[in-house]
Amino acid sequence: MMKKHIISLLLLLIALSSCKKQVNNQENKPQEIDDKSEVTYSDNQFRRFTYFFQSQNSQVLDVFKTDGWKKCKEALVHGAIYDFNLYQKETDFFIVIDTDPSYNSKKMYEALNQVQEFSTFKIKLEQTGVTFPKHDSGLERIYKLDQKLTYTSQEGQLKTKIGEKKRFVWTLLLQKDPEMMAEYKRIHGIGQAWPEITANMKSIGVKDMEIYLFNEQAILIMDTHSEFDLKEVGPKWQKLPRETEWQEYVAKYQRTTPGSSIREKWLDMVEL
Repeated sequence: MMKKHIISLLLLLIALSSCKKQVNNQENKPQEIDDKSEVTYSDNQFRRFTYFFQSQNSQVLDVFKTDGWKKCKEALVHGAIYDFNLYQKETDFFIVIDTDPSYNSKKMYEALNQVQEFSTFKIKLEQTGVTFPKHDSGLERIYKLDQKLTYTSQEGQLKTKIGEKKRFVWTLLLQKDPEMMAEYKRIHGIGQAWPEITANMKSIGVKDMEIYLFNEQAILIMDTHSEFDLKEVGPKWQKLPRETEWQEYVAKYQRTTPGSSIREKWLDMVEL
């Protein structure tokens, strides 16, 4: 009789152990994530995609001086494509495309390619030996005024509209050294900007600023209030708290002459 009770007790313990394992397995099972959930954007948000190409062929610039380019640009800015701008300095060309916030680079390109004028424009570019950049060749953004989040070039930079503005696009070359490049990126990362420098920009009327990289080339977009006068503001800017110190600090990463002012280092790119 005792032997039967012991066997029954052992069977009961085995059964309880099995149940416990099933419960634990159920608890440890990963919860499924609803990948169909939609992100809600506000009306004043948009995505920005940037690209860069270079060409020694002078005929490329001629393409952008034609009425065909003007018509292409006008045709592109519709629906989900909010803005399409191109800037140039000598052999360098910088493209800035703003779209619906729900777009990624692939979807943005699909929208561009639906515009007949854009297809015609690409053919004319190809005739000069230039291939329009692919959607997945966007630039890395290393800095934004008051940056809180980072996005990949294919995601596009999620931005907020700032209303009326005056835009400046500048460029400079960085030292061709991987370690210095990495450090330059780091000091421009989220939370790394000196608070005095950020305050200085805001105090003189800078509404937004970004820095993008193409290899060792840095491209800066600065949007200011519409009445901004750089010739008037520039000298005052240089004298603001820690501004000279900051320029000296970053100069070692830049291919510039020591002691150069902001405007001496950063060179203009003109809009086409």
